[in-house]
Amino acid sequence: MQASIYAPFVQDQIWKRTLHIAFPKKINKNEIGQVPINVPTLAEQTKIGSFFKQLDDTIALHQRKLDLLKEQKKGFLQKMFV
Repeated sequence: MQASIYAPFVQDQIWKRTLHIAFPKKINKNEIGQVPINVPTLAEQTKIGSFFKQLDDTIALHQRKLDLLKEQKKGFLQKMFV
């Protein structure tokens, strides 16, 4: 829950509560707890998680392909100058 404090919406709410002309109002844990936080449904969270897993897998696949191509290039360069 602590990581959600950094969400832009929460930061905006805290900023609105603390912004005054000269002296910011002090806030406490109770006020932070009263800030509404929008949380996606479990189904939406699952879809988001699946999307990022697929994205991670795709990135890993392309990274592996890049590594193999670099090794192939290295081999070709060695053959050229032997």
